[in-house]
Amino acid sequence: MAVYLVSVRLPTGDGVYQGVTLEPYVLVKRGESTLNAEDLPEEGAPEGQFQLRHRWYRSTVPRGGAVCSVHPDKEATLQCVVCQKYRVATHLSYHCTVECLKSHWHLHKEYHKQPQANGGALENGVDGAAKGAHGTSASGMESWIEVGRSRAYTPTSDDVGYVLKFEVTVIDKLHPYVAEMGRAHSQSVSSARVRPAPNPPVRSMVQMVPPSQQSNAGRFTILTYNLLADLYAKADFSNTCPAWCLHWHYRKRNLLRELLSHKADILCLQEVQSDHYIDFWAPELQRAGYVAIYKKKTTEIYTDNKYAIDGCATFFRRDRFSLVKKYEVEFNKAALSLAEGMTNPQQKKAALNRLLKDNVALIAVLEAIEPGTPDAGTRRTLICVANTHIHANPELNDVKIWQVHTLLKGLEKIAASADIPMLVAGDFNSIPGSPAHCLLVKGKIDASMMDAANDPLHLLKDQKMSHSLPLSSAVAYMHDAPLSADGKLYKQRQRLDAKHHEPLFTIMTKDFKGTLDYIFYTTSSLQPTAILELPTEADVQTRPEDLLPNPLYSSDHLAIMAEFQYKTRE
Repeated sequence: MAVYLVSVRLPTGDGVYQGVTLEPYVLVKRGESTLNAEDLPEEGAPEGQFQLRHRWYRSTVPRGGAVCSVHPDKEATLQCVVCQKYRVATHLSYHCTVECLKSHWHLHKEYHKQPQANGGALENGVDGAAKGAHGTSASGMESWIEVGRSRAYTPTSDDVGYVLKFEVTVIDKLHPYVAEMGRAHSQSVSSARVRPAPNPPVRSMVQMVPPSQQSNAGRFTILTYNLLADLYAKADFSNTCPAWCLHWHYRKRNLLRELLSHKADILCLQEVQSDHYIDFWAPELQRAGYVAIYKKKTTEIYTDNKYAIDGCATFFRRDRFSLVKKYEVEFNKAALSLAEGMTNPQQKKAALNRLLKDNVALIAVLEAIEPGTPDAGTRRTLICVANTHIHANPELNDVKIWQVHTLLKGLEKIAASADIPMLVAGDFNSIPGSPAHCLLVKGKIDASMMDAANDPLHLLKDQKMSHSLPLSSAVAYMHDAPLSADGKLYKQRQRLDAKHHEPLFTIMTKDFKGTLDYIFYTTSSLQPTAILELPTEADVQTRPEDLLPNPLYSSDHLAIMAEFQYKTRE
């Protein structure tokens, strides 16, 4: 029974972008049945009489003009002459309007400082694209270069400015000569020209401590970032974000570039999807010099023909720290333990229905490879890093309070066994001034907050909602830090809320704009020395209507990063 190709097309409604995988739709007819390409094996597979041969080609002549480095869906109308002088990667030098260049100049000018870090002097194909050249081979027919042999293909920087062609051929293993003679059934389809993806934004560290007060030994950086698991991205943001930059193949590379650009010593990441941790995050960051530990939520869901769920991942540089001990916190287990002490069956059932939310935390005790302070001598320099993702439902403040309190009680036990600096980082899903935030930074919750709205089932009234850890927010430290001569710290203070001195926002979506992400530290043993600059709304937008995620920022959250130094022991 013969097999024929019915149709071949590329899903390029939003255009073709560097780093965004193309997966063609291929329909095949076999007798009276219509099949998808996935129903037939690829060429070379041991099974199946009929197989599909896939080929990807790139045209040898670029198409059209240059595109804007900020808005790749728009044609460029001007080129930065300073970029040309410093031989910055060509595709980064183009802008669609003068206003575009002006509004992004504070970010764009960073490319002039490190041109090699932004792709070197030239990228294959971009200069040709700028010239708007068209051409054919000497015979008058357009020529093509083979670039791939699988069904899916991810355009690279070499493809920018060029057209791609996908060709699929039905191969009959019993009659291979048919294909060799060029008589096999084939179809091909060409793409639009490949556009460059925007580079991730440039954010610098802002010093909060004068150089004279900084220690040369023991300084380190920590970054916390909710990455937006692919499980939630398509369902939650398809109406506010272009489809091409929601594609996981694009987002993962953009997020990785952003993370590596910050060069943090410790990474606390949330919403790390379990299969992506295994297939991408762990191997990629291990190659970059990090050690990886991970704790996923306990209830998986079915997605993309497999079971997966998100969790918390902590990475640390192997040349800066070694792992002493790891603790995994499952708040569900703590909820079950709490319910066991209840004698009223209805109360127990209500408590479990309320508290079983599947959130987790990951605690790592690390040992610094170099001494923490000059006076450390032979003492081990330890630090405890807690990474968590607290429950999100805004109507369940009691659950947030209880989860934060449970985590803090666990950290208190660690602190009681060792004099150890502590960092508590993550997505707390709690705004500044909320009960959970107050518990963290004040050590207790004001009695006025423990009302029916925050404790409707009275689950918290019999528990002592306090802790003894001297925690403070790294970003809030900026409010009291001495102003610098360059004015950068003053500028950053304008991006803090007036009452609690936290960022104006770390998340910006159609449903919510505010701060949910924090880095807390023990004030008795650590001092913040620098903070990653906080962007304004205009900084995170490529156009006024943009929210998060968008082509520049591949998560709905922003990364928060701080540098610390150990305090000298008295």
